[in-house]
Amino acid sequence: MIQSQLERAQQLVTQQRYKDAETELRSILAQDPNNTQALALFAICLSELDRQPEAIQIIQSAIGQEPDNDYLLYLQSLFYFKADKLKDSEKFIRNAIAYDPHNADYLGLLAAIKLNQKEWKEALEYANNGLENDPDNLQCLNARSTALYKLDKKEEAYSTIQEALNKNPENELTHTNLGWSLLEKGEHKKALEHFREALKINPNYTYAKAGLVEGLKARYWFYRIFLKYSFWISNFKGQQQWIIIIGLYIGVRVLRNVAESNPALAPLLYPIVYLYMAFAISTWVITPLSNLFLRLNVYGRYALREEEISSSNLVGISLLVSIAGFAGLLLTGNFLFMMLGIFGIAMMIPLSSMYNPVKKSSRTILMVYTGFLALTGIGAMYEFMNTGEIGMLSNVFIFGVLIYQWVANALIVR
Repeated sequence: MIQSQLERAQQLVTQQRYKDAETELRSILAQDPNNTQALALFAICLSELDRQPEAIQIIQSAIGQEPDNDYLLYLQSLFYFKADKLKDSEKFIRNAIAYDPHNADYLGLLAAIKLNQKEWKEALEYANNGLENDPDNLQCLNARSTALYKLDKKEEAYSTIQEALNKNPENELTHTNLGWSLLEKGEHKKALEHFREALKINPNYTYAKAGLVEGLKARYWFYRIFLKYSFWISNFKGQQQWIIIIGLYIGVRVLRNVAESNPALAPLLYPIVYLYMAFAISTWVITPLSNLFLRLNVYGRYALREEEISSSNLVGISLLVSIAGFAGLLLTGNFLFMMLGIFGIAMMIPLSSMYNPVKKSSRTILMVYTGFLALTGIGAMYEFMNTGEIGMLSNVFIFGVLIYQWVANALIVR
């Protein structure tokens, strides 16, 4: 009885009917709670349904039954990888490799972990090791192609990804990786073709959806400039990114001080300072604003995540508040409207980024901080209405927005 149910559950998983498989597996586990095969399949279903914490908990139960089972350790690593817990993921995949050092799937996952840690050379090494054992392994081929591309060996990277496509033209990961590589090269039209192809194969593939969103936005020249910057800085590790961010900030401060102390140089230096300030603000708000326009596109509406839609709505409202404020200032000359305009612009920064951190705790911190800024800004305007003067709350609001950028960067980059 249980064996036939297991076979049916396995078939449902193969057909990607994960909810139906989950129902079948719950029935099996009600009869035999310690069935390792059922626990593993159940964990896979939960993971595919994007319920990683539950998947991790279930696979831990399976490992408790068979602690030396390398496949279960591999699944544990895979679920941690999907949850963006790279240290835990690396720990478990290394344990799995210790039991089976020649398994190409295990080596491919370790290569993928190293790619996410931006250890390009190590990623290439593990991908090559996997291909020595299984030359047709698509995960290793994809990891090898990405690592070569990041190491600026573009011709070799392209030939590797083409090899992967030739071996299996119906693989969504290969099409998606090729799409991202083309997008980084600036070939957004070709990239879109591969993202669409990946989503035909697997309509729920999040990585391809994210690529489709970026590819659609890359049709606009100003977003392509931002995308080049994003790809460039994302190739650096967290500490290196901080060095660049702080270095640019200090450099602009120096230019500003030089301009203030040397009026003759001011006409040359102030435009650089203002351009940097405009660029810095745009890096925060360009993504949600472009998402707002992207929702007019049928593919864009389909591909955007719930958080991206919410963020674009909030930034759009903030932009309208800003426009209304400055329009009111022009019509009435009332300084309160200027405060409203500044409030609208300033709030675009936290509203655009509070959903960006991967960790839920970090998102919560930024959302609470954003709520605090909104209340402080409204309080500052109320204070001005009553006193006719800019009070302490205005200073707290401006200082809070400036500090927010550093806090958000720290939570996003780490």
